[in-house]
Amino acid sequence: MILALEASTTSAKCLILDTRTGAVDVRSRRFSDEGPARDADGVTAELLALGREAAAGRRVDVIALSSTWHGMTLRHQDLSAVTPVYEWPYTGAHGEAARHRADPEFTSWFRRRTGCLVNASYPAFKLAKLVRDGLDPRGLLMLDQGGLIFARLTGRIWTSLSTASGTGMLSIDTGEWDADVLQHLGIAAVGLPELRPHSAWAPLQPEGAALLGQPVGTPVLVPGPDGGLNQIGDRASSIGDMTFSMGTSGALRMTTDRPVIRPDTGVWTYRSPAGWLSGAATSGCGNCVDWARRRLFPDLDYARLESLLDPARTDLPVFLPFLFGERSPGWDDRRRGGFIDVEPQHSAADLYQSVLHGILYSLHHCLTELVALNGAPRRVVLSGGVLSSPYWSQLAADVFGMPLEVSDLQHTSLVGATRLALEHAGADPDHPALRASEPRVILPDLSRTALLDVQRERYLRAYDRTRPADDLALVPGGI
Repeated sequence: MILALEASTTSAKCLILDTRTGAVDVRSRRFSDEGPARDADGVTAELLALGREAAAGRRVDVIALSSTWHGMTLRHQDLSAVTPVYEWPYTGAHGEAARHRADPEFTSWFRRRTGCLVNASYPAFKLAKLVRDGLDPRGLLMLDQGGLIFARLTGRIWTSLSTASGTGMLSIDTGEWDADVLQHLGIAAVGLPELRPHSAWAPLQPEGAALLGQPVGTPVLVPGPDGGLNQIGDRASSIGDMTFSMGTSGALRMTTDRPVIRPDTGVWTYRSPAGWLSGAATSGCGNCVDWARRRLFPDLDYARLESLLDPARTDLPVFLPFLFGERSPGWDDRRRGGFIDVEPQHSAADLYQSVLHGILYSLHHCLTELVALNGAPRRVVLSGGVLSSPYWSQLAADVFGMPLEVSDLQHTSLVGATRLALEHAGADPDHPALRASEPRVILPDLSRTALLDVQRERYLRAYDRTRPADDLALVPGGI
């Protein structure tokens, strides 16, 4: 029996696989606190409660953990909280990031050493801001949400290399915490987790056993990031494979044979459990769609909204999906979103439809940089909430102008964590219960792609026109 647990951006999730019968039980529950700075202990308690409930009456052989990239919480040695967990959408350190981004030499140096960009989403700058504001990091531990859950279960202060690669503190060259980066940012005094490979595990300790209702000594795998585990879940670990996930945020991740870095792009380089990733991630995707529905059509569900969309429309407003700041491609956390070219004849449905378009134009903007750096992907696997909308799914293929394989696996990062647990148990990670059906492919309508290219150019012009000023005096303080 495998139990995989995930603390995602908005929900507690778990998957139980009975390896003997092939039965799969997937459960999900929204967190009570969905803010970008949230109570990490509350998140931990809600996730473990869901896992205990799902596994009640069943003995689990291996526990696997998944969490998000870029989270950060400071803890005392006894794991009591000093700060909430600042997740990837938190932009409170944008002033700190902007100060460093104003130094091109530092920006290039930081990129070469870590594969990350100078941006408020990275724990390196969140921590640097806290220290600049007077927090003394001596004697404190820096963990992410997954690391805190692992520590509660096992008593070990560990993190995986894949998770650490998204902190802005890990050296690409050595695979160790980068002492020079830590020193430069003034954060060298903080305690950091021990770095471990994705296959590392520790036994469940009495406190964790009581929380999960499982025996002491049950192996718990070191947590991995959901983005990296997506590659494992969708079997997209061959060179040139790209996953295209559209959930709360959006991300394109291409498997490469080595770290690929070029200073003039918005592409990052992280580690997945299976190797190197070259990718681009946006802060605005499903969260922007949720925002638009709540404000424009609070009484309609998504299925009803689908009937209001008109594929033939070419005169929509332009939507810039930066309500939660910008990661890829420009990595300017001061950038904000909104509508441009709104005219009197535009309806609420037009505004909503333009949100769907603007998100995809932003992701295509990321794709162009990835392709320029790595070449065209061998295959692209689409997953996430986008698949619940036939209009948006087809629009994705039309905007990208390429075939998109559809992943019919739910919660692919959980599936990826389950595959790693099977590998630990000496079983086939490609368990029949985890296999997708014959891939469905969404083919682009290339005549529509040509029309959408014109609208995408409008988006790019609007993107350039709304670039934030480089005056640091305009950047307010952060955390």
